[in-house]
Amino acid sequence: MNKKKQKLFDTIETLVGNGSTFRGEISATNSIRIDGTLIGSVKEAANVIVGENAKVKGNICANYVVVDGIVEGNITATESIELLAKSKVTGDITTTLLSINEGAIFKGKSVMLEKEENIEEIEGTEEII
Repeated sequence: MNKKKQKLFDTIETLVGNGSTFRGEISATNSIRIDGTLIGSVKEAANVIVGENAKVKGNICANYVVVDGIVEGNITATESIELLAKSKVTGDITTTLLSINEGAIFKGKSVMLEKEENIEEIEGTEEII
């Protein structure tokens, strides 16, 4: 993650810690970090980090999303999605900027939006896999 992106994630408002399981829907105005298990969705957030040991079974919708763990669900990001080397994503991705590092596993389709496109046009596709 570059320094500009790192600064976006400096303030973690919500944390699902390692060894914890959260069931339900999360919404936050700032950043969310998931190091445990989330069975449900991140409905909205500024930024979402899915840690190396994390597992998410549900959809994620945010401005920026960085995945280093496992996500079984769709990811929608208005700005960017980064799949780190140890990540495994099964689901569709919709964003304006996508980075997939060597070693990442991605099973699904990706839709690349132009900056001018409105993210609300694709929000109707939020069914959990």
